[in-house]
Amino acid sequence: MTGAAPAALSRGLRLAVAALALLLPGGFRDRQRAEWTADLMTLPAGRWRYLSGAARTLPALHAAARRAGLARGPAVAGPAPLALAAPARILLAGLGWPVLSWLLVVPLPYFVFDIPDRIARTGVVDPKSLWPGGVLFWVLLPLILALTFGAYVALAGGWLLAATIGLAGAAVGAACRRIWLAVAGLALAAAALLAVTVAGLPMFDADPGYGAALLGTVAVGLGLWGRSLGRWQRGWLVTVGLAAAAVLAAHHTTLGAAMHAWYLD
Repeated sequence: MTGAAPAALSRGLRLAVAALALLLPGGFRDRQRAEWTADLMTLPAGRWRYLSGAARTLPALHAAARRAGLARGPAVAGPAPLALAAPARILLAGLGWPVLSWLLVVPLPYFVFDIPDRIARTGVVDPKSLWPGGVLFWVLLPLILALTFGAYVALAGGWLLAATIGLAGAAVGAACRRIWLAVAGLALAAAALLAVTVAGLPMFDADPGYGAALLGTVAVGLGLWGRSLGRWQRGWLVTVGLAAAAVLAAHHTTLGAAMHAWYLD
């Protein structure tokens, strides 16, 4: 380990170097972080420009790490370290539930049941008319409610999405016996729900997919470079991240606007 960055670097620079280093393979990370830190200490100006250039070299550094046999880093016994495992679990629960629910109840039925054609022929198609009837409805009601509310969280984003992330953090913290994480998650959820209560239920254009896309970017990053995470976990992180990007795209395209108008009306 290289230890803390020298005091000559500002806190912002130290955080930026640490963030860039996290995107590198574990076996290559410390050496490259030390090199970046040493280079920055010799620069009297243009340090942020240097870091911008360093970010552009990440693909080449990954290739160099693979050639040197350092892509996987040191062998890891047992479960992934909490530093990666906890954020991964939080994103899979707090982001995965809303965006995957949105995929299942908005785009999927919109295309499978050819909603535009039905609307052209009948004028109105109620999304609830696609639900199963009879006994099957009551059997599936908990799942229907979970998917419906999850889709609304994905559509609204903002404070509702922050609340789900907070609740997921509280659950992960409790499961991992990390009291600080559980308390922080509950605090975030409480603050977010209080904001929703004070401001009223959010309009669905208040956060047009940006929050989900930001969290999705983090999820994809963990999925691609979180070498200590399990293969299936990394695959689901990438899937959730791409689904979050789809939410953002739907908010800013004509097709997405048509889908959302159908579902919300």
